[in-house]
Amino acid sequence: MVRFGVVLVGFLVLFSCAQIGTINGGAKDVSPPRIEKSTPIDGAVNVDIDQIQIEFDEFVVLQKPQENLVLLPSDVSYETKLVNKRLTLDLQDKLSPNTTYSLYLNEAIKDLTEGNDTLIQLVFSTGPFLDSNVVNFQVMDAFTNKIASGITVGLFDSLEQFQPIYFSKTDDKGMARIRAIAEGTYFYAAFDDENKNRARDRNELQFAEKYSIQVDSSYKDTLQLFISQPRVPQNSLNASFISPYILAIRIPAQSSLDRLEIKDLNMEQIPSEEINKDSIHFYFPSYHDFLQVSLDTLSKKVRNTEDLTKLSLLNDVKNFTLTPKDCCLEMSFDMPLDSIDTSKASFSVFSPQDSVYTKVQAGISISNNTFRFNTAGYACNNVRFEIDSGAIRGANGTVNSAIKTVIQRKAIDELGVLNIDVNTVMKYWFIELHKDGKEVARRHALSGRQWVVFDELIPGNYTVYIVEDVNKNQIWDPFEPTSLRPPEKRFSYSRKTSVKANFEHEIEFIIPE
Repeated sequence: MVRFGVVLVGFLVLFSCAQIGTINGGAKDVSPPRIEKSTPIDGAVNVDIDQIQIEFDEFVVLQKPQENLVLLPSDVSYETKLVNKRLTLDLQDKLSPNTTYSLYLNEAIKDLTEGNDTLIQLVFSTGPFLDSNVVNFQVMDAFTNKIASGITVGLFDSLEQFQPIYFSKTDDKGMARIRAIAEGTYFYAAFDDENKNRARDRNELQFAEKYSIQVDSSYKDTLQLFISQPRVPQNSLNASFISPYILAIRIPAQSSLDRLEIKDLNMEQIPSEEINKDSIHFYFPSYHDFLQVSLDTLSKKVRNTEDLTKLSLLNDVKNFTLTPKDCCLEMSFDMPLDSIDTSKASFSVFSPQDSVYTKVQAGISISNNTFRFNTAGYACNNVRFEIDSGAIRGANGTVNSAIKTVIQRKAIDELGVLNIDVNTVMKYWFIELHKDGKEVARRHALSGRQWVVFDELIPGNYTVYIVEDVNKNQIWDPFEPTSLRPPEKRFSYSRKTSVKANFEHEIEFIIPE
């Protein structure tokens, strides 16, 4: 096999900027409204007013001002009025002396035509000086290492505080700048504020740092934050229908699937499959409008939104590519399977090279909602596997439509090998190989510097990820909000690796200490 070598340093996107984020939208006018003039002007000092006026560069609409328009410190109440391009805030209280105020328009303003919105911050001081300290952030997705835009970043007196006292949003480069900060000690957090309450909720993408920072004129760091979706908390039970006859349930960590109950149903009589330690799929032979799922003191009512009367594939696969190691192809349906018809030529392999049909009788089986074809004994290189309509029967008596899919079995010389020299001092780690956005191979329980070999790879572009498996549970753990445990570090190789047929590729993946 030809050997092909590349040496390149892998990179780590680790926990560590701010600029008011802009959310662009619309196909034509992609620019959000901007301030043309204001009273007071941004950065003004010695301000003594009872009204704030802002004039925009285009006609705008005001969106939920009570939620999206925020004046901090929040010691002054106000009434809002919008006329054409001018927004007015009539202050109902006297501004505090020697205080820096920040007025945030957090998606409160949209243009009239395209609906583009933005986060706008207007800063002024009632004293001779303006708080001028700045903290910069960059926010990334902890799992993909990609930039995260539209994420709220805030500074808090403590992480028990519900809403931040200063905040900003990341732009399309994942950058955010919080400005006009008073000198002091702060905690910080980032979160995807889906419900617009300016608070870090458990089910939102997020990150928070347990250690505080001292902000003053000398503070120059750009903090890199990695947000992730926390796992199911101890007081939560997730359950949903992934098809009208398949119920997926995920339970909190450290709970037992043995204690799971479904009201009015005998659990032992329902076909099921554990997906991992905290997840299970149930396969129902009949349709249920809703089910009541419980685990100890937790309970959840799950509604079924679809009633399909045809046996259908969950994913319509047009092409199966098999390596020499692969013995079977599998098709998953939207309900548990009851039987397959082997009395006639319901399953066949068609060879376009010689236009010959081969009847398939051996090597076919069903389990739960999965149909399996063992290709041993059949010539399955560039052939069409055909299933007649009615050949597979679902548990409720419905049958399949005709299915045709192409099978390509690759020979050894049509596949490639990827050798990875992982240069690291990490004590516990595992490696993942991804293709077309899906994980295709993994190696667990690795330690220190090692060579990792992935052979019999289908030609194409692959992405390599390495995870520092701190707790040795062989899965990547996201941010944990209760203990503020950061997400486990995920390292991604600096670019996709192209694997060619009959080539042996080498890369060096250097993990920074």
